[in-house]
Amino acid sequence: MHTRLCQDKRPLLILAALVAALTSSCGSDNEPALPQAYIAPATINVRSELNQKNSTVATLKHGEQVSIVDVRRRYVKIRSGRGAEGWVDSADLLRPQDMQRVSKEHADALNLPPEAVATAYENLNVHLDPSRASPAFAQVPEGGTVTVLARKIAPKVSPTDHPIVIFERPATLSRNHKKTKKKNSNRPPMPQPPKPPADWATIWGRADRAESEAVAAPNKKNTAPPPVMEAWTLVRTKDNQTGWVLSRNLMMSIPDDVAQYAEGKHITSYFEIGTVNDDERGPKHDWLWTTSVGAENFDFDSWRVFLWNRHHHRYETSYRQRDVEGYFPVHVDPRQAGSFGRAFELIFKDDDGQYRRRRYLFDGTRVHLTGTTPYEPGEAERAAKEAAAAKAALARQQNKNWFHKEWETLEQRFAVRH
Repeated sequence: MHTRLCQDKRPLLILAALVAALTSSCGSDNEPALPQAYIAPATINVRSELNQKNSTVATLKHGEQVSIVDVRRRYVKIRSGRGAEGWVDSADLLRPQDMQRVSKEHADALNLPPEAVATAYENLNVHLDPSRASPAFAQVPEGGTVTVLARKIAPKVSPTDHPIVIFERPATLSRNHKKTKKKNSNRPPMPQPPKPPADWATIWGRADRAESEAVAAPNKKNTAPPPVMEAWTLVRTKDNQTGWVLSRNLMMSIPDDVAQYAEGKHITSYFEIGTVNDDERGPKHDWLWTTSVGAENFDFDSWRVFLWNRHHHRYETSYRQRDVEGYFPVHVDPRQAGSFGRAFELIFKDDDGQYRRRRYLFDGTRVHLTGTTPYEPGEAERAAKEAAAAKAALARQQNKNWFHKEWETLEQRFAVRH
């Protein structure tokens, strides 16, 4: 009898288990998703406890996506894609909107035309932004080469001045926390403190001093020193990573015979614009360069063209212009077989506040101004994107095999007939 009752209840137990499983699964689907973040530095150690330096549970790399589990002041407990949980500094994380900005800036920088090639003096940290406090997500080894894309002047800050990154506490965690009631909540509020008497300055003998300070306040000058500015360079590494490095740690890869004429200025870009065959010294090149004193927030304040004198076996100045406000990109026409001379373009902001692009021709001896056209900031970036898209389309076309090309030809013929 007992066995028969158990057999009759078995379907009910199975049905109850299925209902419980469906209810639990529906409840988990309704739970809010954990906030997301991304790793900012090149590598980061995730620690199981905040007060233990030797409690590393995982090492994550730049760009990895993690989930926010808990927030404690400036520290965040994260969970990696592989399930490891631990604590990190919030300054080492990027919010989703920050990661989108970094990705967009990286894509835009890949389309910028090169301005020069430089060599790293020593191991060089590549930062996300032109700041020492910005996370370094890559490193260029000593003697490694990078492509120079842009430059910028920014205030000098300490590497320990991490930007404050605010992450929200997960909703599931904050909901589970018990709210504590305030003690003595029925107590009336404290009264306002009494105001000082109107003649308090006279009573305390401070009237004369207060009056003298009020008179001297408008004439008091700000004695705070101006911020120290640093020059930063946007570079592209050999593995197509783009970021900011300190300009003083780069050495432009231009021959020393030319670099000796920099006169203490920073060479911001350089281009080879001609070749000369010297019977004693061998082949030499003519050069165009731009320089800057490093204090202004534009790309160059002077430019110069060097030519090689075959008779005196030395470099001489063909053209030079100082005290300009120049901007990248500097464009040099590609060399064409059989053509005489080399054309190049520079962008300036004139005294009237208008941007203009000036085109020059170097005939091997002298520089001639051949034209001036208005320029809009951002025009070069748009042209670079269009050129990159056309180049990618051409590469895809060249990579197609014979069958795909013949099939496209047949499709075009049938489309014309119909």
